[in-house]
Order: sequence, then structure tokens, then C-alpha cells
Amino acid sequence: MANLIRCKACGYVTCEGKIKDVCPACGVPAKMFEPYTDPVSEKRRMILGLHIHPIMVHFPQAFAITLFLLAVLSYVTPPAIKEALFVSIQVISFFLPYFIILSLLTGLFDSKIRFRKLTTPFLKKKIIIGLLYLSISIALVFVAFSGGFPASPLREYFTLLSIIAVACSAGLGLIGGHLMEAKFPG
Repeated sequence: MANLIRCKACGYVTCEGKIKDVCPACGVPAKMFEPYTDPVSEKRRMILGLHIHPIMVHFPQAFAITLFLLAVLSYVTPPAIKEALFVSIQVISFFLPYFIILSLLTGLFDSKIRFRKLTTPFLKKKIIIGLLYLSISIALVFVAFSGGFPASPLREYFTLLSIIAVACSAGLGLIGGHLMEAKFPG
């Protein structure tokens, strides 16, 4: 395993010899780096370094925000493109639950690698919010594919559900941000 160094200013870790004049993360002089011993095994570090879960969560986040924006646009869209807008809403709604399931599964895998268990307080919250998010996304599919979706009451219901989906996504992201660099040693 290569010798690691860490920036004293920002905590950026890299292999010795990869730093030129400044820290690539925060820009302080290279003299701010110190030797660093990684508490995580090389195999676990390699798996965590793939960032499978952090990458996967971007799909449902983007889909939820897009659905919200499309729902809002549906109130002001000219009739000529309204049908295309509703088809877009249906397609994105259809795929959202699948991406949430993939995110949940990669999150469980990441948690098992990172913490060796799934019962930490943050992980319990993430699982509960993730399951709520999945339920909301399934409700979005049913509303989007109901025959009267473009009609007013269902459109308001869809907009409200999309707001809740964005809130779930944001909540998961906030908790996940706190866990990004946390990991059990060994």
C-alpha cells in the first residue's frame, strides 16, 4: 500500500508524491501535508472508493426534483405541449421507484461495508426515510398513470407528493452528507 498523506487544513488524503505545490482540494501549500495512516483496510477502502451508493442516489434526487418542476410547469404549459409534458411525467414517475430501490440496496451494502451493521441511529433514520420515499414514489406512479391525471385535483395531489419526495430526498442527502467520511476502522 502506498504511503498516504493528509492535508492538515482540509483533511484531503492522497498518496505521497501526488501533490505538487498546493493541496488540490483547498489550495494551501504542500507543506501543510502530514503522514497519514488509514484506519480502514485496503480492501474496504477500495470498495468504499467506488462510491457506488453516493452515485446511485443522484438518480432519484434528480428525478424527484424534475417531477416537482414538471408538475409546477403543468400549470402554465401551453396546451400544444401539455401532452408531451404529461408523458414525461409518466416516464420519470415510472422509473423513480426502481432507482430508489437501487439506492436503498446500495445504501445497505455501503452501510454494511462502512459500519458493519445497519442499526446505527443515522442508518435507522435513513432506512425509514428511504422507505417513505419509496412509498411516495409508488403513489406518484399511480397518480401519474390515473386516467384523469391532467385534471386539476389529481395534479395538485401529484404536486404535493412530488414536494414530499423532494423533502425525503433532501433529508436523506443531509444525513448521508454527515456519513460520507465516517467509517468503522479495520
